[in-house]
Amino acid sequence: MSPSDSPVAWSAQQLLQRFAVRGRFYERQVDGRDFALRSHLEIFDRALPWARVQGGAPDLVAVMMNPGASRPLEVADAQGWASAVPDRTQYQLMKLALSAGSVDPLIRHIRVINLSDLRTPKSAQLFEALATTGGWHSIFDTARSNELRQALGSFDTPVLQAWGLSPHLKALADTALKALSGRPLLGLSDNGWGFRHPLPQRADLQRAWLAQMAVQLATARRGWSGAADDPFGTPHRKMA
Repeated sequence: MSPSDSPVAWSAQQLLQRFAVRGRFYERQVDGRDFALRSHLEIFDRALPWARVQGGAPDLVAVMMNPGASRPLEVADAQGWASAVPDRTQYQLMKLALSAGSVDPLIRHIRVINLSDLRTPKSAQLFEALATTGGWHSIFDTARSNELRQALGSFDTPVLQAWGLSPHLKALADTALKALSGRPLLGLSDNGWGFRHPLPQRADLQRAWLAQMAVQLATARRGWSGAADDPFGTPHRKMA
């Protein structure tokens, strides 16, 4: 495949030849219940050394709902890091990195964090857990402020808000928005707290989301603070 081909057309195999995916997995028992969790996911150019990725600042932070069914591909190391099974959402983020690369070639590392670290295959399972647990599973909990600060990197690193539109997430979303205030924020929202997921059901909207985010990301890295036209017909949350 030639470099001039659109990233939208890249296959999963081609994307994984370019990018590696590693996550930090952990388990916790609370009130007699066992929980499987993932605190970070690193999507990075395979040319980058892992030590630089693990200890360095990303080029973009993506905030999603939760890790879903994410699982390690191998036994994790002492810190919980392991190669992770990639999914279609992560492929979409890889395509975003490549799309933005046509303007700015430095998007080589995306760090994914979540409103909740809970690994639940189905959204309904997450929403049930949110109703019965405290905030310990969220990196946006005040007790984890140092961890969040390290995950976000430098204050001018763009942050992609893409955790979805479910009203079950509003409390966590409001907490995240307060923590992210003042940073360059990306995403598509029609209510100020819910942000469109990278993979709408329709393929044309997936392509539209990718095109719009590539524009937002390129302009964010130039210090832009306005809003462009939205192919979904919904307003942006302006970058601070």
